[in-house]
This record gives sequence, structure tokens and C-alpha cells, in this order.
Amino acid sequence: MSKFILPVVCLLSLLASAVEQDKDRDREHKAVHVTIGHGGLVLIAVAGDGLAVATDGSSFNADGTVSLADKLLAVGGRGALAFGGTVSIQDPIGRAVREEVNVSRLAASWLQAHPEIGIEAANRELNAAIASAVAKFFATRDPGPEANKHQFDVIFAGYIDGKPSILGTRYFLPKTRGGQPRTEPITAPAKIGDLLAVGPVRVKDELLTGKSTALGAFKTEAPVAKFRSSKPGNLSAQDFAGLFDVVLRAAESAEGKKLETGGGIVAPRNSFAVVTAGGFERKKP
Repeated sequence: MSKFILPVVCLLSLLASAVEQDKDRDREHKAVHVTIGHGGLVLIAVAGDGLAVATDGSSFNADGTVSLADKLLAVGGRGALAFGGTVSIQDPIGRAVREEVNVSRLAASWLQAHPEIGIEAANRELNAAIASAVAKFFATRDPGPEANKHQFDVIFAGYIDGKPSILGTRYFLPKTRGGQPRTEPITAPAKIGDLLAVGPVRVKDELLTGKSTALGAFKTEAPVAKFRSSKPGNLSAQDFAGLFDVVLRAAESAEGKKLETGGGIVAPRNSFAVVTAGGFERKKP
């Protein structure tokens, strides 16, 4: 009999321990306050021969550091997906078990599983998957002081019925534990010569239209000089890609960081692509 009782007692003890651990984790989840950083810059321009898309590579971590994220992805080989803001929502440092929602990695995996999808369907279906993942993460977490604040942007660029199109969604954290993320559409006109910038834009504004002496060395670079002396509608997608390279480098420079006082961080690795009616192509400026 004792040979039978001892294993049963051990099993009950393990089960009781597991239950207590589950309770501890539940109590821990209820007390969690997610820490959010802000940053990232997306640049999209519509040219006569295609759309130019550029992003930086910054994403904040819960400890306040900045790490590299892939924030420019191909959509079905015919469109582009760009992320603004911070793409990783992380539990704070110090938890025994830390989790995150990384929307860039989620999107990369989702797009790999949908290799033929267009930007309209991807905008609808991938956004639903992202919203669901964020809601699931906050089902057991308190967003704390970051409740209802902007977190990241999901922006598709490509062609719909032969016309250049930009579809954007801005995400805000849930208001409470168990809540849904709030979203807003990003207004993005798509006529030739249009330029959309999402993120800290003071450096971009100074480079393209500013009249001060700030960022003087960057203003003399050929892509900026060409933009300032031309009509935007006359520039090619490659012209805009070169311009975006200068804007991102300027934003990441010491001078640019002094000019950009809003707290947003722009950091390499920078990514560039051109989307034409024929498809998506990564570019070097």
C-alpha cells in the first residue's frame, strides 16, 4: 500500500505547486504595467514611375534601450508594408517570465504564409491579426500610464486597380486591462508628388523646406538640392529613395537629434524599396 500512496502524495504535491504557480502568474499579470518607448520614421512618396518607401530600424525595449527591427516588408511581391513607431510591446524588466508582442515578426510570418496577397486584403486581414494579438497580450496586463497612447503604425503601399495607393492604420494601446487596442486611419493622399512622413518630422521639414542654417551639410547633398530646386511631381521613385536616405541619416545625426526635440528616436538600420506596377524591389540609395 505504501508503494502506492507515496507516488500519489508526490503527484498531489506537484499539482498543488503548479496551481500556486498559476495563481502567482495571474497575480503577476494583473500587476504588470507595460513600459513603452516611442520612435521610428516612415517616409513614402508617390512618383510617376512608382512609390518610394523608407523606414529606419529603431524599436524601443522595456529597459529603455533601442534595438534593431525589420520595419519594411514585401507584400505578395507587389506591395510594401512599413511600420512606424515601436513594433515590440514587452513586459517590464524584472519579471520571472517575460513576454512580448512583436508586430514586425508577426507580420513577416503572416506574409510568408500569404505569398500572393495584395495590399487591400493584407490591410484588412493582417490588421485583424495584429489587433487580435495585441488584445490577447493585454487580456492579462494593465497598460498603466501608457493606456490609450500611440504605439505603432501599419502602412501599406502599392497599386490598387492600377493606381498608386497608401493604406495606413495607427494603433493605440487599450484603455484598460482586457481592452481592445484603438485604431485610427492614417490620411494618405496618393497623387504624384505626394510625400507622407509618419514619425518625428522636424528634420525632414527643415531639409526639404527650411530656411535656417541648420543641417547645412545635409542640405548640400545632391538628392536634397534636386528636391529643393524641382517640382516634386518631376522626381522619380529612385530620386525619392535617395532623398529619404539623406533625411534618415540627418535625423540620426547628432545635429538632427538636437533639432528633433519631441522625444522620438530614429536609428539605423535604414531600409528602402520602390514599388511599381510590376512589383516590389529593395533599393540602395
